[in-house]
Amino acid sequence: MNNLDGFENIVKDKLQQQQYDYDPSQWNAIEKRLPSPKKGLPWRSIAAASTIIVASIVVWQIQKGKDSAKIEKDYQIRVITDTDAVLKSNPIQSNGGDQLSTIDKKNKTIIVEDRAYIQPVGEPSISNSVRSSDGLKEESSKIHQNKVEKLDESDLITENAVTVDDDIATTDITNVKRPSAQFTLDKTTICAGDNIDFELIQKSNNTQYLWDFGNGKSSSEHSPVFRYSQPGTYYVHLRATSTIDASIVNVSDKIAINVHPRPESNFNWSENSMSAIPIIQFEANSENAIAWDWNFDNGLTSTEKSPLVTFRKKGFYKIELTSINTEGCTKISQQQLEISTDYNLLAPNSFTPNADGINDDFIPKALDILNVNFEMSIFDKRGLIYSTKSVSYPWTGSNQRDGGICPQGAYVWIVKYKDHDGIDQIYKGTINLLK
Repeated sequence: MNNLDGFENIVKDKLQQQQYDYDPSQWNAIEKRLPSPKKGLPWRSIAAASTIIVASIVVWQIQKGKDSAKIEKDYQIRVITDTDAVLKSNPIQSNGGDQLSTIDKKNKTIIVEDRAYIQPVGEPSISNSVRSSDGLKEESSKIHQNKVEKLDESDLITENAVTVDDDIATTDITNVKRPSAQFTLDKTTICAGDNIDFELIQKSNNTQYLWDFGNGKSSSEHSPVFRYSQPGTYYVHLRATSTIDASIVNVSDKIAINVHPRPESNFNWSENSMSAIPIIQFEANSENAIAWDWNFDNGLTSTEKSPLVTFRKKGFYKIELTSINTEGCTKISQQQLEISTDYNLLAPNSFTPNADGINDDFIPKALDILNVNFEMSIFDKRGLIYSTKSVSYPWTGSNQRDGGICPQGAYVWIVKYKDHDGIDQIYKGTINLLK
């Protein structure tokens, strides 16, 4: 430079001592814009102008450095185009293992973790989500192929349209957050025909989800309810696909669903009169069952395989049997039973205590057959008048309350006893005393 005064030389020396790359042509361009030095120019004005120039150069250098770093960062984009390596990993077993699944004890749900699949080195790695202009240089393409790295849950593909010099192409980059493929389910062991509730943990925009239930069935719902009708072991996983470029961006770990078979459940019955007492003999015909639960539609139940049941009233009864196998799976069968006559301990409805030797006393005839401990009570309008615990002492019409003979009329009787299973039985009716 020519015609520089002492102060300008000092400014030049200071700038040359900066740690930024110095290009003499840049200084010449700045020098041409400076006005010619004038005599009498105040030193304070010259110092202010020089400070502005130095600050502008510093800002320009810093911004240039940021742009270079940003271009480098923009090329570090994770590209996912295949899931084979992930899907061939060991599935999660319901009984534990080293797979990435946890159990939410509070909500009693199982959480299945996910993982991003990173494309192997050497395969094409430029996803359609990174669209390059026709001027993309070969060097830029190599950067895209080589700088593929794994991002964690919070990583974002940078949102920017980066414009650089003619030697580097302009690249549009779509802002896409890696969608999660985590999901929960309520159980991993079920019986054939049971439902399992699956639920996506976090829904992301521009993402399609596909459930693979391991039996050839799939679903694109966010929270599907699926039923396994056949026993077996099925491996379930969830895949998240970008709707922008159709690339697979995330997959869940596999988890095993164990489906147990149900037992067969069937039964038959036959009538066993037991000397005029109408008792029905039931028999369970349940393959692979170890337990049974009966409901006879008359207030009685049983857990025996072959129970005996007495139906007191005539009518139709829906008999239901639940069979249970070793895995705890159940199956229910039902049939309808018709009872044609009432049963009330074979008690007569009248007697004549006149000492003629014909129908002179009253006691339900079934008590002679049942061979159980019982108590029979007779009541009039005022209360208890007779009680016995033996078939050898039937009611002959006497009034134990005052020692007299009861008048003709209707009286209430009640019989209580425990059956052979220890269950309390109560029968009641009316008896007419005739003279």
